[in-house]
Amino acid sequence: MNGRVVPKGTGTPALPDLWQAMLNGDEQALATLFRLHYAMLFNYGMKIIPRRDLVKDSIQDLFVYLWEKRRTISPVHSVQAYLLACLRRRLVTAAEAERKTRHAARELNSGAEMVVFSAEDLIIERREHAARSARLQQALHKIPSRMYEALYLKKFQGLSYDEISEIMKVTPQVAKNYVFEAVKRLRQMLNIPDLST
Repeated sequence: MNGRVVPKGTGTPALPDLWQAMLNGDEQALATLFRLHYAMLFNYGMKIIPRRDLVKDSIQDLFVYLWEKRRTISPVHSVQAYLLACLRRRLVTAAEAERKTRHAARELNSGAEMVVFSAEDLIIERREHAARSARLQQALHKIPSRMYEALYLKKFQGLSYDEISEIMKVTPQVAKNYVFEAVKRLRQMLNIPDLST
């Protein structure tokens, strides 16, 4: 496959190779990157701004932008983190523009600070009974949205603190602090003992 590295058991080149191929003008690599990341980007985008059409358009615009600017894009350490950060910026910019034209201040609640995630994202692996789910949901609405976003990116997108810091425009230590504090506050609100001490 044109000298690209292909992980064993798949017909898909490794992400860094796909990224480099796209930067070198390979339209098929761009299409593959889109296909591999669309669901993840869509799910994340819906957490930022729960509007399907806006999220879909922003993802498509992102890949058009990547193709048009491929010759000037700097190297990236993590394709996933780069795409998430770009999508987040696009969504925030689009929502701010709409807010100015339609006076839809509730969309973002003071800029990009308000990010809404459902409690279901935090209990996908094991669904507890309805009372515990309701308690968790109440607790989640009580933690600051930035902590909530960092927790989501860490626990459900599997990103490193460096990647989270790039997306949220904070230092890796601040990202780590957000996640730690979010977990600590949730444990306190739900009366879950900290077994690490």
